[in-house]
Amino acid sequence: MPPGGSQKKHLKAARQALSKKQATLAEGSDEDVDSLKNRLYEASQQTQLLEQQLADQVKICAGLQDDLKVSQNLIDTLQNEVLSLKAKKDDIYHQLRMERQRYTRATSKYSSMTSQIALLKRADAISSAQFSKGLRDSANTISKLLKINEGLQIELSQSAANWSSQTEAAKSRLISSDIRLKKARQEVSKLRKVCHRATQVKERAVETAKAKVIQQKSVHHLANKGVFTEETRNLVRLLSQSGCSANCINEIITAVLKTAGITMVGSISRTSIARIIREGYFAAQIQLGHEMKIAEAMTFSADGTGHRSINYNSRHAHMLVENYASSDNGKTRATRFLGIKPSRDGSSKEAIADWQTTITEILDLYNRSPFGKRSGGSLIGLVDILIKLTGMNTDHCAKEKKDASEMEELKKWAVNQHLGEEAMLEKSVQEIYKLQMDAQKKMIQAAGGQKKWDTLPETTKAEKRAKMVEDVIQELGKGAFELLDAHEKRLL
Repeated sequence: MPPGGSQKKHLKAARQALSKKQATLAEGSDEDVDSLKNRLYEASQQTQLLEQQLADQVKICAGLQDDLKVSQNLIDTLQNEVLSLKAKKDDIYHQLRMERQRYTRATSKYSSMTSQIALLKRADAISSAQFSKGLRDSANTISKLLKINEGLQIELSQSAANWSSQTEAAKSRLISSDIRLKKARQEVSKLRKVCHRATQVKERAVETAKAKVIQQKSVHHLANKGVFTEETRNLVRLLSQSGCSANCINEIITAVLKTAGITMVGSISRTSIARIIREGYFAAQIQLGHEMKIAEAMTFSADGTGHRSINYNSRHAHMLVENYASSDNGKTRATRFLGIKPSRDGSSKEAIADWQTTITEILDLYNRSPFGKRSGGSLIGLVDILIKLTGMNTDHCAKEKKDASEMEELKKWAVNQHLGEEAMLEKSVQEIYKLQMDAQKKMIQAAGGQKKWDTLPETTKAEKRAKMVEDVIQELGKGAFELLDAHEKRLL
């Protein structure tokens, strides 16, 4: 074991004393040198003694450490044995639990088997009793069946006699049936021959009809009773749209039909082609007017460019239209082309005027068309379309933004015009007369009085009266718009 605490203290004290003595010698004190030597000798003896004790204690400590290692190895061996014993204990405990479960199951099976044996014994007793009773009943039944058998034998002899007579009658009927069957087979043979001849006649008729149809299909008539067919018109428009010249359309149709082995009857001139294309344009405009009429909302888009100092604007309308390819009258989104037209300048005022002109031309053509008249309802005007306008798609240039802003103002004017007209229809004649007189007084005062008003030309007066009526309707419309709730205002 390591040195004790007291020995360390003595050794430390000796070292301190030795250091003090050396310091004293160095300082040149007046102590006796011999006494110092004696003390030094005693201190060295004491130091050697302490070192010897320290060496003994170190040996003892090494022996104790060896003993500790041996003890530690013994402890490890014992721990391993304890772990193996624990594992054996767990296995034995598991086997014990399994044996208990087997014993429990065997006990339950034994009890159930005991109850089943008792039930089988009772069932055996009951079945033996029923068997003896069945034997007695069987004997009685056999005696009864023997009696019934005797009666059946008598009936069988009688039936045999009856069947012999009926067999003779059946043979005679069979002979007559054979005769009728031969006649029927002869008739069937005749009918088969007739059917075979009818099938051949039918096949010849079908071949003749096919030949006639093929002959008719090998000839294409451009016109029917002097009028070009709808298929011819659609073909002409398709070729023109594809970039074919009007001078070459007739030759192209002839060449294509000739390649397919079809002979073309008739010809189409450049003038007829121009008229067909014009008819397609008018039909497209009428269709566009109808779609604008039935649409609930729409958006406009436009863009322009310049070429040789001339401004060109392309316009489109986007709306929900009828799906013509479907039979369920569904709706589909479509963008309709309104045309590319030149403009006098690139101002927003001129762009709005071109919008009004374009829409007015489409609506005027639709209102005057027979289809528009047959569709029923009132005539549709620019105001009706502007009310349905919900927005404009443009690029980010300042001019297009200004166009959208002025179109918004135009829509506000249209909404006020529409609401004002409805409000005017709801007023009485006296109220309308009063509004007209008040507006007329303001108009005359703005013109400079009655004398100056009388000096104005009639055309100017008519223009001012029309402007007066429009202002009255606008004021009524603004008032009606303010009375609407927030939801109705958003809808407009």
